[in-house]
Amino acid sequence: MRALGKQLLIYCLISFVAGWIVFAVNPMAEKGLDDSLLVSLEDIDSLDTYLWIDARLDEVYAEGHYEGAILLNEESWEEGFMSLLDQWLPDQAIMVYCSSEACLRSHHVASRLREELGFEEVFVLEGGWDVLQNR
Repeated sequence: MRALGKQLLIYCLISFVAGWIVFAVNPMAEKGLDDSLLVSLEDIDSLDTYLWIDARLDEVYAEGHYEGAILLNEESWEEGFMSLLDQWLPDQAIMVYCSSEACLRSHHVASRLREELGFEEVFVLEGGWDVLQNR
């Protein structure tokens, strides 16, 4: 019985160290972020056609948003998704933004569009709304 407890302790330590190494190498992995979604404003400008999605809260969107951006967030997914379908063309990339670099809302919306709906050309703007305001 003691040997089994010792083995279990060793396995737990190995798991902890492995998890720590993964976090140290890629801190975004711990937050569940996919950094392959990130795109810079300069990269976006090189695309032919794209549609902006604002993933911030409804109230914040109402205070100001990027011109032409559609509101699509977790809180009002159905309404926002219908607006997206009304305006999106199949050859358009989708660019999602939220408040800032630290905001996770855009990552959640972009991942959901990719995973649940199969949209491939969905990206998250590095820097979010903070970057767009200075454009």
